[in-house]
Amino acid sequence: MKRYVWTLFGAVIVAGISLATWAGASNQGNKEALNAYKKMEQARNQENKFLNESSNNFTLSDFSIPGALLSEADKISKYKGSNVHELLTAHDEKLSFIMEGDEVKGIAIATDTEPIMAGGEKTGPELFDLHEKIKNDLGDNVNIMYFSYAGGFVFVATDNKGEESLWLDQRAARFLELSPHVQLDSEEVLQQIRNNINQ
Repeated sequence: MKRYVWTLFGAVIVAGISLATWAGASNQGNKEALNAYKKMEQARNQENKFLNESSNNFTLSDFSIPGALLSEADKISKYKGSNVHELLTAHDEKLSFIMEGDEVKGIAIATDTEPIMAGGEKTGPELFDLHEKIKNDLGDNVNIMYFSYAGGFVFVATDNKGEESLWLDQRAARFLELSPHVQLDSEEVLQQIRNNINQ
């Protein structure tokens, strides 16, 4: 009996170590992106001791937004539906916010294992506010993902009724000639994307 108990106990320990190792690896991309941002800030502010020390206070938000890839132009042009989700392919990049206390300093985009980018002093606060606005308007249980478009970001929100809406940041809205930071119908955005494809 004792041998069985110790064997089981050993398996639990091994499983715990494996899980901790996996969790550490799965956060490696975010950690490296954050460290890259800290180094950028230290280099930029190396003559200002106070700012240089403040870079140690940067953290990542306790949530992230999953990313997706928009289909190629040919598929979008032929698509007859109005649901943008059907034109998206999920991938393993996620967007997190770089924080200093309660202040948004930028964004970090990373996979579980690889950093993609870190920065966005203007983009970070804008996207954070947009994310909060979507949750305020549609409820905390809204599902949000993003895709990049024309150097900007488009948030795709699905509420608890399964209804989809799109929300654009300033850059994507300017390119698509639509309003930023407001709830938009998917078909309206798709039509503007098609118009750009056909120009």
